[in-house]
Amino acid sequence: MSEVQKPIGTTRTVRGIAFLALLAFAAILGAIIYFAYRSGERSTDDAYVTGHLHPISCRVSGTVEAVMVDDNQFVHAGDELARIDTRDFEVRVALEQARVEQAISNQESARAAIDQANATIASAAADSRKAQLDFARAGELIRETPRGLSQQEYDASEAAQASARAKLQQAYAQLEAAKANLVAAQAVERQSRANVRDASLQLSYTHILSPVDGYVGRKTIETGARISAGETLLSVVEPRVWVVANFRETQLSRVQVGDPVEISVDALPALKLHGHVDSVSPATGAQFALLPPDNATGNFTKVVQRVPVKILLDNFDHGRARLAPGLSVTATLDAKPAHESD
Repeated sequence: MSEVQKPIGTTRTVRGIAFLALLAFAAILGAIIYFAYRSGERSTDDAYVTGHLHPISCRVSGTVEAVMVDDNQFVHAGDELARIDTRDFEVRVALEQARVEQAISNQESARAAIDQANATIASAAADSRKAQLDFARAGELIRETPRGLSQQEYDASEAAQASARAKLQQAYAQLEAAKANLVAAQAVERQSRANVRDASLQLSYTHILSPVDGYVGRKTIETGARISAGETLLSVVEPRVWVVANFRETQLSRVQVGDPVEISVDALPALKLHGHVDSVSPATGAQFALLPPDNATGNFTKVVQRVPVKILLDNFDHGRARLAPGLSVTATLDAKPAHESD
């Protein structure tokens, strides 16, 4: 008995359905690949959270007397973070203040010396005037016939006149010396007051204050430690953060200031953030490296460069979800950027 043959129309229908199914599968696969490619052209996972990190150091050397904060603690601007032993600095302030007072006392002495020199000048000027008149009368008497004055008396009058003139000059010299002493004492006072201000500043530096609101991190300071000026003691991290995304240079045509960006954080996969492009770096990341590449030497291999793009977060509640600088994120540009929708 011969096998029952299938109708030719039925076979062709099955083949057509299979072909259409294969064609639909190829179209779906192509669409997936296309949209995946388009998404890759609009996004980058070479992105991270960043913010202001303030390294806190002491401006003077000394011994740590107290530490008021701990790691990860939130502090406000102006809060005292640590204190250096102040006794050495207080002694210097007192010493410089004593030098100011000594300089003021020296000025009073110089002014008294000036007054005394002025009185001495007045007395010496009177004596010099009298000696000059006496010498003039002695000259008239010695020229009379017969002489009304002996040669010895005339010589004594002349010597008295010269002595009075010398005393007057000495009094003027004492006045100039007293004035010079006054100027020197005033200069010492100004210098001492400057030293007092410097010593007071050094004393104020013993109180290490937070410059901004933020979280304490990388604390290495402990009570009793001896620290040097300029040594980093801890860092204060501001809660306000933003994203830096390193887009490929071939993607820059899609990046414009103001374009919306969707951000996903690797550490918080359920959190979807929105932001916008704030600015584009004026140079590639390689140009800011410690050793920028020099393509004019050796064999050249073209490498696609990355350009940092600053992205600000929109309406992000820093208190609800804390983003730490350094976290990895993925930044995706809007499918229809603002500059293309106009």
